[in-house]
Amino acid sequence: MKKIKVLSIILAISLAVGGCTNLKSDEKESNAIKNNSEKTYSDKIQLAIQKPNTINPITNTDESVLNVLNLVYDGLFELNKNYNAVPKLVKNSKISPDSKQIDIVLKNAKWHDGTPITSEDVAFTVSSIKANKNSPYNYMVQNIANVVVTGDKELTINFNTNNPFIKENLTFPIISKKQLEGKDINNIDANKIGNGIYKIGNYSEREGISLKINKEYYGEIPKSAMDINVNIVPNEEAVVSTVEALESDMVKADSNNLSRFQNKRFKIMKYEGRDYDAVLINQSNPLLSNVNFRRAILSAIDRNAIIENGYMGNIKPVYIPINSNSKYYEKSLKVEKYNPENVNKYIKKIKINKKDKVKETQVNATNKPNNKVNSGKNPSKDTSTQNKKPESNGSENKPSNGETQAPNQDVKPENKPSSGGNDTSSSSGSSDQTRNIQRNSVYYLDEDRQEVYENTEDKKEELTPETNNNIIRRTKKQEEKEQNIEENIQKDNINNVNNGKDANNNIEDKKNNKVVKEKNPYYTEKEIKSMISSITLKIIVNRENSERVKTANMIMENLKAANIKSEVVLLDSLGMQKSLQNKSYDLAVTGWQISSVPNITEIMKNIVPNNAELNKKLDELKNATNEEEVKKIYADIEKYCIDEALFISIGIKDNYMIINKRLETNNYLNDYDQYRGIEMFRQAK
Repeated sequence: MKKIKVLSIILAISLAVGGCTNLKSDEKESNAIKNNSEKTYSDKIQLAIQKPNTINPITNTDESVLNVLNLVYDGLFELNKNYNAVPKLVKNSKISPDSKQIDIVLKNAKWHDGTPITSEDVAFTVSSIKANKNSPYNYMVQNIANVVVTGDKELTINFNTNNPFIKENLTFPIISKKQLEGKDINNIDANKIGNGIYKIGNYSEREGISLKINKEYYGEIPKSAMDINVNIVPNEEAVVSTVEALESDMVKADSNNLSRFQNKRFKIMKYEGRDYDAVLINQSNPLLSNVNFRRAILSAIDRNAIIENGYMGNIKPVYIPINSNSKYYEKSLKVEKYNPENVNKYIKKIKINKKDKVKETQVNATNKPNNKVNSGKNPSKDTSTQNKKPESNGSENKPSNGETQAPNQDVKPENKPSSGGNDTSSSSGSSDQTRNIQRNSVYYLDEDRQEVYENTEDKKEELTPETNNNIIRRTKKQEEKEQNIEENIQKDNINNVNNGKDANNNIEDKKNNKVVKEKNPYYTEKEIKSMISSITLKIIVNRENSERVKTANMIMENLKAANIKSEVVLLDSLGMQKSLQNKSYDLAVTGWQISSVPNITEIMKNIVPNNAELNKKLDELKNATNEEEVKKIYADIEKYCIDEALFISIGIKDNYMIINKRLETNNYLNDYDQYRGIEMFRQAK
């Protein structure tokens, strides 16, 4: 009996100790998080940047540095969370009726050395940007004729031509004439004096940059505003890693990096970015130039499923390349809903002149036969990192993933330092298994590798003369097939007429049994259907962008369900460039980075080249003089693109800001000024 009591007591003690052990384990984890959080200074916000080449805001081209410099330097105007321009240094302004002039009165703001910001500083900034062709803001001042100083705080900016986006073009930072005139514009000491809510305390490549709240700031300063330490790290990856290691508090991330921050220590803030994706339709193909065939394709494609599954819902649907919350975007317009039953309805309406020869498109991006056939494996992941170097020669809009458009219509680089360079994917999402790929349905083209991947054996072999000949023979066979399509259609037509089957194709025999003349110059409905069933549409996509690859394969499956044959061709960046320039594609899943200046002209002319009606509507922007006129023109363009099914607009992808939970904020974000409102951050309770 006593033994039982002793055992019971021992068991009770063991359970109690075990419970305490578990409790202590939880406390240890909690304390570990707390201790790790204390790695970042509790009284300061910690940030990280790459080593700056310059801290002059108008010559810097590194995005991570730009975001810090935006805290030190203000511009005349800034972009809010909806990407609309609002006053910053400007107290009031008036734009002339012809939109060629703006009169500005500056706020009573000061430089960090206590001297007033004057109109002379604005004039000096404009001339400095013009003199620096590689400035990311250079394109913003190209239309400025002159800056007329009319007083210490008053000035007039004149433009060469009317400019409906004046305020958006005046969002560049203002630099000090007193500090920089006659000096090396990149001199570090001369650039320590800014005008923003933060001022540079100390600068050292070893110790980093200390930013102090500017107590003489002309705007409101929250009582909870914290000073900032900026650590200088070797590269972009290190910028992200410092946040993961709790040595920095904030970083912009893409979908590839999100998994690194899926724990209790971080808050993930999602916001609409500036990476725009769309599906181009090559209208140099006579079949695709027909609006009814394009409508048939759009009816067959489930755009909502692409958004939800291809992009995991992390994209904001729009119908033209402009942010969804922009004052210039018309939200009320709707496209025809996904409805495969409408495909045949539109195909019946197709009319194509017989003089227009319809051939199957050959994707020959490298001017060689296809030399790498996919085995159904995953496409390679997007290897891009999150914080990409911006273009050094900023102008308006640039394609992402290194994809350019038709010759002489190249999309211009972005206007200011951006998250995506021309040679890497701007965002990609996680790699995903390519779904339902049939034999010979997907090809890899790679100019510098001579390999063949067999679909059935899932292995690679050397490209021997025999396999090379097989590829060449296959290509010749395909060409012969295309050459025979028209002959078969013509034979079909004559047989149908002779049998009395086709009333639409009346034929009149000339006297003496000479030439047979057709009265109807168009292909019949049967011929059209035969044509469609005889060709395979080529869908090209950058293989390094998994979101777009998934989208391309979803489109292929949608078209297959509608009895329209297609295949996905996965290309590298160079292959995409060549195919787009040569128009050797039918559909292309691609994208651009939109500009902070919401002029869609360049992007639209690349999405739909050589469309006279669209170009006419875009040219109306040249005569627009105010916001309302731009809104009307954009709504008209949007409606025209929808009605004519000119392309498939997917939307603008979301971006993410990772924030250490030791900080709290209700701040909003935009992609051009990622730390905007950081003074509103406060320590978590």
